[in-house]
Amino acid sequence: MNNKEDLAAREALILEHPQRMQPVERNAESESIAMGIWRRIRCAITGEDADPGPVEAIPEIHFTMLRHPQLWEKISNLSIQLSAHGKIAPRERELLILRTGWLCRAPFEWGEHVKFGLQLGLAPEEIERVKLGSAAAEWDTRDRALLRAVEELHSDAMISDATWDALRETYSEEQCFELTVLVGQFVTTAFWLNSLRIPLNPGIKKLTDPV
Repeated sequence: MNNKEDLAAREALILEHPQRMQPVERNAESESIAMGIWRRIRCAITGEDADPGPVEAIPEIHFTMLRHPQLWEKISNLSIQLSAHGKIAPRERELLILRTGWLCRAPFEWGEHVKFGLQLGLAPEEIERVKLGSAAAEWDTRDRALLRAVEELHSDAMISDATWDALRETYSEEQCFELTVLVGQFVTTAFWLNSLRIPLNPGIKKLTDPV
């Protein structure tokens, strides 16, 4: 299912066709809204509130999502809640998102979170291993349980007793609950990224690229 030929076909299906929804026009109003949302998301993910640069540098996805500004704001607010105020550590959060993006075969989601994962301390070989999932021998017990939880949610829409018990060795009930919401949010995100055929930002890794 995820051999290189299948992944290349998946990327072609999503990335080699026009977007299904075009960005709104860039003007003072749309740029102001997009800059506000982008800066808050960027700060929530990286923990840095440095100058994000000129409005010309705002990723195009924000202007596409401003086709439905109220919904985009709500989606962004949940991302900010889970990133800036969540109970799951950043490195582990990125492991969960990356495994979700990989299982959903979502090029934009995968590529963006390869970048964020590297920034937040994941090693390239760990991100490569995410592709293999919980079955890879090198994971420690905690990481293996996190990845297995994503896989079970993806395949069966629930976490098994064995995996829940493994998570609870180190995770609070609040963190376990948050995990299910985080994975669900990024499955939803993969749905609209793939369906709208959102193109990759410059310099972002594809599903078929080595990390």
